Amino acid sequence: LDSSPTDSLRPASPPPGSDTSGGAVSLGHNGQQDVAFESDDDVPACAADALFWFSKVYPEVSQHNLGGGFNALLRVFIDVELSYGWVKGGKGLVTLNRPPQLSAWITAGRGSRGGGVMANGVGPAIPSVVVFDMRWWQWWGSLQPPWRLSDSRRPPSLGAQGWQSLRHPGPNGALSLIATLYWWGVKLGKEGGQEERESWVEAVTDVKWMLCGLL
Repeated sequence: LDSSPTDSLRPASPPPGSDTSGGAVSLGHNGQQDVAFESDDDVPACAADALFWFSKVYPEVSQHNLGGGFNALLRVFIDVELSYGWVKGGKGLVTLNRPPQLSAWITAGRGSRGGGVMANGVGPAIPSVVVFDMRWWQWWGSLQPPWRLSDSRRPPSLGAQGWQSLRHPGPNGALSLIATLYWWGVKLGKEGGQEERESWVEAVTDVKWMLCGLL
């Protein structure tokens, strides 16, 4: 079988034994938003002790319930930022191959300035889920530490040192990954087939595995 265009861009999959539950997206319609998500798992609430930067932006990446896998990712994301002490500022993730929607969202204040299209709980417009899928994997591949790209048989738990290149506390770090996965999942509520959903589930699983390595 021919591989998909993004297969060569993806880092090695998490080793056997890693949590690969990614949740599900239920396609459908929901009135004004034209999306629908069904899950028995509740979206985790924002941490009560979170600093303002986090509590302000968290609704922008959690308004829709994208399923158990994404909710599990949100819980790990909260734990990671808590472990950093909710610090704000510092160096951000590599911008090479970054989806243009993310750049626009950051420039617009991550939904925190005023309102409008960048503060709607849905995120920037994604014209094509297929194009966004490809661009996201290109960016994710650019972020990987060298060991991940060269060796697919690493143990599932390497500790924080193995992911040090992705350790960026605050709004310029993991939030960008969470936001892009959220928009992607929301878009799948409007369009996309089984292959596109599986790609998203794989991405959610991979980012969760990485964040767990930072705890």
